[in-house]
Amino acid sequence: MRRTFDGWRSYLSACLVSLVLLFLLTGFTPAWGSGEPEIFVSERADGRIFQPNFSFLSMRPLPIVLDSPSGVTCGPGGLLYVAETCKRRIVRFNQEGKYKEEVVVDEPQSTFSGQPLSLTFGPDDNLYFVTPKRGLWTLKDGDPRNQPEQLVEGSYFDNDETMHDLAFLKTGEYSGDIIVSVFTEKPFKGYVIRIPGPDYNQIRPFISEYQMEEKGQKVTNHLRVPVALAVNEVGEVFVADHEIRENHVLRYTPGGEFVDVFVERVNNPLDLRFDSSGKLYGVLGPLWPDEPEGGGLKIFNKFGDQESFIPWKLLWGVGLCESDW
Repeated sequence: MRRTFDGWRSYLSACLVSLVLLFLLTGFTPAWGSGEPEIFVSERADGRIFQPNFSFLSMRPLPIVLDSPSGVTCGPGGLLYVAETCKRRIVRFNQEGKYKEEVVVDEPQSTFSGQPLSLTFGPDDNLYFVTPKRGLWTLKDGDPRNQPEQLVEGSYFDNDETMHDLAFLKTGEYSGDIIVSVFTEKPFKGYVIRIPGPDYNQIRPFISEYQMEEKGQKVTNHLRVPVALAVNEVGEVFVADHEIRENHVLRYTPGGEFVDVFVERVNNPLDLRFDSSGKLYGVLGPLWPDEPEGGGLKIFNKFGDQESFIPWKLLWGVGLCESDW
């Protein structure tokens, strides 16, 4: 019996070593009952979509190549929707990186015109996306058989203002409204607007300031470059400010009142997503061409403490796919 047991133990050990080597070589992480979301990040330089492996600090590329992908989100059936801004289109494919098809494309027979940048699905299961200069759009059910509809025209904004990111409010009197971050040119005084549902065709001011403690006193500052928006499960709003002196993630109430600096001194935040457990996934990297190419993907817990970090250059967006259990 002893010899048989030793043989069985040796066999198990060999299998375990083989599995570890497989994960190291492929960057694959099994999700056996982990309950963790499937994470996807877009990378601009080589046009790839990656799945991160935090256990081995690596990235596994999907077998698909895109043209400078930016925003990425998870849609119906777990399909990935990605904005190819330079190609003026949105594409979708499955989580294995196969069966790519155009969802929205700027072409003569389409009602859409512009460069999609950031995108998300709303509580009505429709796809919503912004373009820097052509406003806010929606596509019913995220279905390419439907025609895109423009909700807010880009002409509403001044010439030096561009829309950048969007998210949906989840609780409070504004539940179901869309919030959108707006950039300005120098001296950089960006802000966040609220677009009330269900029509999503009017603009309301929402967030423009925050407070910092300096020499024992609270000082009110204006947002500089509000590059990313996210809303957690209890409805709090988070804004990532991306500027040399003001790289941080700010927390606000569902009504837009400032609460605190959630993450301090985070280098070059670009995109934010919360999972259902309250963890924050943040992509870091250069926004402007003259910034260093460093960056990566970080996970923060509900207290704003960093849990994991994978260094990686030239990432842009992060999308999470979670089951409904």
